[in-house]
Amino acid sequence: MEDNLKIKKILKKSVYFFIVILIIAVIGLMILRYHVEGEQNMPFNLSEILVVSTAEGYEEEVKEENNWNFEIYQTNDVYLTIKKNKNYKETQAIKSIEIKNINIDNPPKIGNIEIYVPNNENKTFKYTEENKITNQIKYEGDMKSDINNFKISNQGGTIIFRILNKTGKKYVSNDEEIKHDGTLLNKVNANNEDIKLKISFDLIINLESEVAFSGKIELELPTEDITTQGITNLDIQDTKNIIFKRN
Repeated sequence: MEDNLKIKKILKKSVYFFIVILIIAVIGLMILRYHVEGEQNMPFNLSEILVVSTAEGYEEEVKEENNWNFEIYQTNDVYLTIKKNKNYKETQAIKSIEIKNINIDNPPKIGNIEIYVPNNENKTFKYTEENKITNQIKYEGDMKSDINNFKISNQGGTIIFRILNKTGKKYVSNDEEIKHDGTLLNKVNANNEDIKLKISFDLIINLESEVAFSGKIELELPTEDITTQGITNLDIQDTKNIIFKRN
């Protein structure tokens, strides 16, 4: 009789420990899955990353002794589009969109990297301290997007900024015509390997409900070889590999 009671106690303990271990294992798998896959049903998603890479001649003061006398800047215009998730049933609104922790993980062989935001609705850029970004960009949610005042529609929109390489290369010439694109770099003996860089940053979607989602974006720039193609585009519409998690 006593042996039977002991066996029952051992069985109960075994079942109890098995259940505890099973629960821990399930929780562990859920944590691992979240770590790998992130949020699966956010109210707003990063729907597209578009990068347009080229180069331009920049001249602060007109020098009349030559037809052309300018520095060559290599430009990468980044467009991040945030869209409302149609499968999300609850009502949500964007409080703000932030870009933080901007890092140049692999700097280019030549030049210095600076980041700018557009200074008007035409999405043109002026390289002034007022439009220069150091480590973060923040767009407040509003009824509609307003680039001049750092606002984005609270139901989604597009953020634009420029990753600029001041290459340090100057072009002086009396040529009658030139093309302001990536082929300018060939004229100063710079190739695509000289200007390659890798940049990373965190994109944070802050909601009015005080919930926030953060994902890390990594880009290798410029896209393709602008020194031969002039202008290149990178259009990422499948952003599933960018993992967003709750802050």
